[in-house]
Amino acid sequence: MASEEAKRFWAAMRDQPKDENPSVEQRRQGDEYAEVLSSEPAGVAFAPAPAVNGLWAEPPAARPGAAILYFYGGGYVLGAPISRRKTAGHIARAAQARALVPTYRLAPEHPFPAAIDDAVAAYQWLLAQGAEPSRVVLAGDSAGGGLALATALALRDRGLARPGGVVTISLWGDMTCSGETMESRAHTDICCSRDGLFELAGMYLAGADPRNPLASPVFADFSALPPLLCIVGGEERLIDDSVRAVRAAGIAGTDATLFVAAGMQHVFPIWAGAFPESDATIRLIGDWIRTRCG
Repeated sequence: MASEEAKRFWAAMRDQPKDENPSVEQRRQGDEYAEVLSSEPAGVAFAPAPAVNGLWAEPPAARPGAAILYFYGGGYVLGAPISRRKTAGHIARAAQARALVPTYRLAPEHPFPAAIDDAVAAYQWLLAQGAEPSRVVLAGDSAGGGLALATALALRDRGLARPGGVVTISLWGDMTCSGETMESRAHTDICCSRDGLFELAGMYLAGADPRNPLASPVFADFSALPPLLCIVGGEERLIDDSVRAVRAAGIAGTDATLFVAAGMQHVFPIWAGAFPESDATIRLIGDWIRTRCG
């Protein structure tokens, strides 16, 4: 059952006035303030990473060679490193590993597969800075989780060094929006609509096959992928994307863990400090990363 703090938070989110038809630019501007209700990660230092037009989050006592490559969400249309600065900092602190949040090109200006090409390039740059592949975790929320998983697939298919793990938060891994919970959670999800997801998918794909595994990783062959952790809220439409990814990974012989947080909504861990479920899940992610990449 959700905490009282979480219930009040979601009630406030539900009651917020919404612009019925905002432009892409308006949505991008608003997305920069996604973490306004999140707490600052204590002791974490931030610095620019100009080579990837992003930022570093450096926690106290960061372990040498370990790193997190974090991809922000936003449906491949919205988002910027600043929109997940605090989230990256909290996860970096919990995992005792520095985190890099790179910029990747967005649709509709730069459709699929531009984001994946940028993500692979950021991974290669991270390794060039001294990160050890087996101690690097690819992570992200929503579309950023899809990008993290697609990047792991691209690295495998291109014969590049395999990272140590993948963490997804509220994975959007199916551009066809065909998961069972797309309908069964329609009455509880206050953040995502099927029509809204289709709109974003159309801008990102620009005519590409929505079942392409690099666009929709739930349809991928998960053989030889690194261990996978999928976090998802129990009230959101995208539960089934995480369930299918974990199932496919397990069948392929890959270690895979699913955590469904009862009463939680889309990308709930980004609001660290706002309610206890977010803080507990950040600790869970940190523990998982330390175990896999220690």
